[in-house]
Amino acid sequence: MSDVEQRFHETWLGMVQPIEGLVVSIPVLADAQCMERQPPETQARLLSLCPPSREDESGPAGRGIGDLPRFFAELLGLTPDLFDAGDAMPEELSLYVPEGKQTLRPTLALRKPGGTAAPPDGAEATPASGAGARYEALVWDVPRGLDLDRSETVTGTWDYPPAAKLDRLLRHCRVPIGLLTNREVVRLVYAPHGESSGAITFRIDDMATVGGRPILDAFVMLLSAGRFFGVAADRSLPALLAESRKRQANVTNELAEQVFDALQILLRGFEAAAERDGRDLLDDALARAHDHLYKGLLTVLLRLVFVLYAEDRGLLPVEHPLYQGHLSLLGLFEQLQADHGAYPDSMARRFGAWGRIVSLFRAVYLGVEHGTLRMPPRRGSLFNPHTSPFLEGWGPAGGAPIGQAEAQAEVRVPTVDDETVYRVLEKLLVFEGQRLSYRALDVEQIGSVYEALMGYHVRRMSAEAVCMKPDRLWVTAEEVLEVPAGRRAKWLKETVGLSAAQAEKLAQEIAAAKGAGQVVEALAKQAAGGRKAERGLTRAKAGQLVLQPGSERRRTSSHYTPRSLSAPIVRRTLEPLLAVMGEAPASARILNLKVCDPAMRSGAFLVEACRFLEDRVVAAWTREGALEAIGAEHGDPLMHARRLVAQRCLYGVDKNDAAVELAKLSLWLVTLGGSCRSRSWIMRCATGTRWWGSTSTRSGASTGSRGSSRSCSRRSSTRRSGRRSRCGSRSSRWRSRTTGCRNGRRSGSCGTRRTRWTGCG
Repeated sequence: MSDVEQRFHETWLGMVQPIEGLVVSIPVLADAQCMERQPPETQARLLSLCPPSREDESGPAGRGIGDLPRFFAELLGLTPDLFDAGDAMPEELSLYVPEGKQTLRPTLALRKPGGTAAPPDGAEATPASGAGARYEALVWDVPRGLDLDRSETVTGTWDYPPAAKLDRLLRHCRVPIGLLTNREVVRLVYAPHGESSGAITFRIDDMATVGGRPILDAFVMLLSAGRFFGVAADRSLPALLAESRKRQANVTNELAEQVFDALQILLRGFEAAAERDGRDLLDDALARAHDHLYKGLLTVLLRLVFVLYAEDRGLLPVEHPLYQGHLSLLGLFEQLQADHGAYPDSMARRFGAWGRIVSLFRAVYLGVEHGTLRMPPRRGSLFNPHTSPFLEGWGPAGGAPIGQAEAQAEVRVPTVDDETVYRVLEKLLVFEGQRLSYRALDVEQIGSVYEALMGYHVRRMSAEAVCMKPDRLWVTAEEVLEVPAGRRAKWLKETVGLSAAQAEKLAQEIAAAKGAGQVVEALAKQAAGGRKAERGLTRAKAGQLVLQPGSERRRTSSHYTPRSLSAPIVRRTLEPLLAVMGEAPASARILNLKVCDPAMRSGAFLVEACRFLEDRVVAAWTREGALEAIGAEHGDPLMHARRLVAQRCLYGVDKNDAAVELAKLSLWLVTLGGSCRSRSWIMRCATGTRWWGSTSTRSGASTGSRGSSRSCSRRSSTRRSGRRSRCGSRSSRWRSRTTGCRNGRRSGSCGTRRTRWTGCG
């Protein structure tokens, strides 16, 4: 990647912020050598095609596209003969939304080269997906000036934002690329099936200015006819968008480093608060069994990611002034960011942000009814204040008070300073200098990032210590000097994890050191994070608390499980089971499947199984003629299918109860859809030899519960063996079988790596 190309792409991407979700990746664009600078005539052509609607102090303003087909043809080379429009588009290339009583249909449809493509086959195929297989992109032209992100009834009776309507249409037709325009902006939407959506908005007024030339360059570079039809297949726009998604593993690994730093910062913040408030609260949490302190801190980060995800997707009332001003996490970060810029030296002596976060956690758990602000109670174990009462200042006496006003008044929230809260949120929200949108991340990415935090323990250092790469093991000079000099290099290699060359070099430096201080300085040269690491996060004083990796953590590590790995494994496992049911299995029979991951970690394979089965259920509803009725009653049929699969079909086990919470969160996020009320079904989990499933309180049916009266005629048990890590050097393998079972009977055993299930759960 040349510096010129990197700066070119960084410039225009920075100018079109905010970008909703991951659309294009700079390394992918640079590798494909996509950089194109347009001549001045291109901007002159834009000005002629987009006349202004008014004059202001800077000159003509309010430019908008006059004639859309002419705009596409003369600026982008997308001539009318490349599109289908009106009656030329198949009738199936549309979506009737029962809950909104509106039919969504594109204005134009850009055909694929040759005009034909093999339609999808198999149990997940639908008439809409067959119609969509012919097209590269769908174009929706809405009335001029219509806000693309606010609910409206101008385009139809469904009171929903135009951007969300197009997203729904694209997913229904399985066409991942969409262009949405209100004549004042053109938005490139990327909504690949089963993945999160992304969008880049190009404003006509911005591209018409001299300073906006880089945006115009990028607009033509990405959307010209040449990018669709005039380049090699691996450099076309669909290929660039798909490859950008595949490169997300790099983002995941780097983001995981930031989130781990956030966990360390939070620990330091609570330790500093304990010095101000008295150490009883923190010492009690540290003394409790089962890593109570560590799990409480991890719970904070899991709660934060849920709120950030929900706020980015509009699942919390972010537009309500009371929520925005007093509860919103994104609003709090903006306030702290402004305070940090104005009063950087006093942030460590300012308090209040942590109390606001505690209030937010309580609001999510208990719900809020204040004036026009309504938040339904979420309940569930993740936000339960009793699980980690020290977070709210309620320590050895017991659980956190919820209903007793007097007990609540006696609680003193820990004095975690605003600097700590700001740095934690900054690590979670700012990536490579840009605001990170959690709606841009797939659920597997979020799960993988937080899976990287597992396997650690809070320990108090007996002497000055250094956090060593690659496994973040904290090492003191005393530990190193206790090892005989002749065996020191081997110890550094096997215990710390250094390479042979690094271990040999460090062993020589330690042998030449005079005193513990020089040994610590020698160790610091191999500190985790390298030169970019903050000294405060890689050095610890005697008596300081640190996050020490356990032996299993150092042995197995953690790896991102991309969909390119999980999808084929899930497909190969479940397709034979569906094939046994016949060519067109009924939806009820599909929903009778039982899929268990006996070492689920963050739930990546369960999430993929949820997506795989949802498509088959929707296809079955289509064959049965039930799709419209289901949509009218439950909203988006795809999301309803996803929730039914999660509550009826999926089970998971892990010996790490933090992994259980993370897997529950992953499936919760993937089933949220457009409503925050999907918690009406309750997930349950298993650690060690217990089991995990879910029950439905909406329909009254019980699935997977003890003593269930429902019969199950078929089930599948899936097992992975030989797995060293999530996608480590040893292969992952799922095996499945279908057996009979009797009502309510379950027997099995779960160890570290395998479980046998001989009942329907």
